[in-house]
Amino acid sequence: MLESLEQALKWFQGDESQVTVHRYKIEVPDVARLRRKLKLTQADFALKIGVPIATLRNWEQGRRYPTGPARVLLNVLARRPELVMEAIDAAQTVEAAE
Repeated sequence: MLESLEQALKWFQGDESQVTVHRYKIEVPDVARLRRKLKLTQADFALKIGVPIATLRNWEQGRRYPTGPARVLLNVLARRPELVMEAIDAAQTVEAAE
């Protein structure tokens, strides 16, 4: 374990000779195109994915970009829209019943 900590410290200081660094880039889908494909208004789409409409507009207009879980959700939504929408609708049904 001490060896791992020493390697981590060296990497942090800029020495990458003893470490393998994996970096992943999660692509940002075209949010406006995705929303239109789902035939949703900005208000409906923002509500379904749980973000303020102003945030959605900023994404669509390129002023800001989704990060973290929002970026992952949008990527999954772009690939498997029926699955994600089914899960979102089921969650909203449960919330309405509570």
